[in-house]
Amino acid sequence: MQKYNLLQLIRFLIVLGALFTVYLIFVHTFKFIYPILLTCILSLLIHPLVVFFESKFKFPRPLAITVVMLGLFLFFVGIVLLIITEVYQGTAFLAVQIPEYIQTFVLFLESFFNTNILPLYEKIISFFHSLDEQQQATIQSYIRSFTDFITSTGTDMLQNSLAKIPEILAVVPGSLTTLTFILLATFMMTNDLENIKRIASRMLPEKTRQSTNQLFHYIKLAVTGYLRAQLFLIFISACLILTGLLILRVEHALTIALIAAAVDLIPYLGTGIIFIPWIIYLYAVADYSLTIGITVLYMIVIISRQILEPKILSSNIGIHPLIVLTTMFVGIQLWGIAGLLVAPIFTVLGNAIYQAGIFQALWNFIRG
Repeated sequence: MQKYNLLQLIRFLIVLGALFTVYLIFVHTFKFIYPILLTCILSLLIHPLVVFFESKFKFPRPLAITVVMLGLFLFFVGIVLLIITEVYQGTAFLAVQIPEYIQTFVLFLESFFNTNILPLYEKIISFFHSLDEQQQATIQSYIRSFTDFITSTGTDMLQNSLAKIPEILAVVPGSLTTLTFILLATFMMTNDLENIKRIASRMLPEKTRQSTNQLFHYIKLAVTGYLRAQLFLIFISACLILTGLLILRVEHALTIALIAAAVDLIPYLGTGIIFIPWIIYLYAVADYSLTIGITVLYMIVIISRQILEPKILSSNIGIHPLIVLTTMFVGIQLWGIAGLLVAPIFTVLGNAIYQAGIFQALWNFIRG
């Protein structure tokens, strides 16, 4: 009995060590292998479309791949051009209005300074001169230390920012090279995908091959479901914003809604990039009715997304909403705001691994 338990412990440590090794390899090699991973994902995603063109229109495989990749490229270019056209019309309007907005905001700041800051400054100066010389010297010392700290901090931030500019510019050629590699590799991998599958099938044992096929199948379903859910959430946010802006009679509502939908893709920040400065400005210029309206609209968008996200994710990736909500809460506790992005990904992959029976296979191995 003790020998059996010892063998179970050894097998458990083997599994744990293997998983930890895979994790370390993935973390330290991710910056080198992520183009290959993206290539595999893109190839698997466009493969059904390629097969459709092959079977429906009798296209040769290279031509079908070219048509699919070119069609997707033109589709995204068309979407970008539509957004640019609408944004151009909106910015042409804003180019006329912004000087007036800036002038109004400057007048507000001037009035606020004369009404609130200047009297407070005069009171502080009067109080300062009523102190004795030692107290004045102490206060001046504190002020000098504070200003020195602000100056040094600002200088360091500026130097670090300027120092990063060459690094950012150096990334651009590498990014173009990586993008070119991904596109060419996607074409070649999709062209030979069936051969790659056959070679992998011959190399792997039957049981491993079945588990691997199931794993890739569920990962594909989970990834496509996750992307579909995110796009649907962005579409809902854009519709809510457009409807709210039309009700509030805001000009160029479609432009603002499209920009908001685009920035909603940015993790952590999302539509707050647009709404928070806008609300502050409206309050500053005393447009209180529109301030309340935009604030309510922003809160509706945020709350609806937080309520709908677990439900939509669960319906698209096949996980109970409570599990999605729990993993998002745990993700926030572990990684902060980044957990909102990381937790669903781990949930998707974990569910795919579970559906493929990998956990059961590892448990069977440990039990012997």
